[in-house]
Amino acid sequence: MKPDIPPIDLGGPAQATEEVRAFLRRPETTPPPTQSVAGLPNGRVFGAGVVLAPDGRSIARDVSLDFGHPDDTHWLLNDKKIRPPQVLAGRTAVIASTLGGGYCHWLLDELPRLLSLKKTEGASALIAHSAAECSRTALQLFGWTGALIEPARRGHWQSEELIVPSLPGWTGRATAPQIQMIREFVEPLQAKATVAGERIYISRMLARRRRVTNDAAVIAELAGHGFVEVKLEELSWEEQIAVFRYAKVVVAPHGAGLANLAFCERGTRVIEFFGRAYLNGCFWQIAALRGLHYQPLVPVGSEPLSQNPKNNRLDITVDLEQLRAALT
Repeated sequence: MKPDIPPIDLGGPAQATEEVRAFLRRPETTPPPTQSVAGLPNGRVFGAGVVLAPDGRSIARDVSLDFGHPDDTHWLLNDKKIRPPQVLAGRTAVIASTLGGGYCHWLLDELPRLLSLKKTEGASALIAHSAAECSRTALQLFGWTGALIEPARRGHWQSEELIVPSLPGWTGRATAPQIQMIREFVEPLQAKATVAGERIYISRMLARRRRVTNDAAVIAELAGHGFVEVKLEELSWEEQIAVFRYAKVVVAPHGAGLANLAFCERGTRVIEFFGRAYLNGCFWQIAALRGLHYQPLVPVGSEPLSQNPKNNRLDITVDLEQLRAALT
């Protein structure tokens, strides 16, 4: 499959209010890092993919995420209760990363790290979030036959030789090569799964946070425009890919399932719901890279726009008048 991703417009979503467009604007001054694979003799891994030096006293910060903190610090540096590591014979690869147990970070951070291992042979074990069906499917498609080690909160391992793929770019902010790599990898899956329809509404009613308070009214409004409600939790990864691959219009509250915008075809319309207290443009960036027509719906109000992570659990109330206008 030849690359068909247009250059990204970092000026902000064209179909947003000036307030929202200015908030989401991202002036990039440096390109994302080039993906690579490194070997670390006697390297250690703690928890969800924190890579440590053989003596355990320093951290490979570029592959050991600690959200919201400067690059010269890390929460683990102040941890005084680290138990001795479990020693692993041979070569072990680590692709696990912070928050990689969730779908968005698994798809955009861990899966590209797995795919970069095609250039590295000889690893007999893999430290990866592998419990979810999407991960098991990806590992099978990749052809992994070695041992799997599931990250644990206080897990600590030391390998004779640790294989460490770099992160594919800025975590939570997709890059064109990253999306292209994922799309090419899943190509064999796309023709096999069922399709929900061309107009889909991604419901979060099965989620534990960030639900839509007036979801019934939103569904009723969308049903009049031919939309089908989809609960991604009830679908296999193969089915999720197909749903987004064949959708012409996607409506959804902000949530990890929108990482699947990577599988949409150019020109697909996307309407994403937000509250004013938590406005995260990570999926707008995917939409821009894929050439999608993206529109964020944010309620008008006096409360300042914010991306404070402490607010990412708050429920969302959709302005139905805004929704009706966006659908016309």
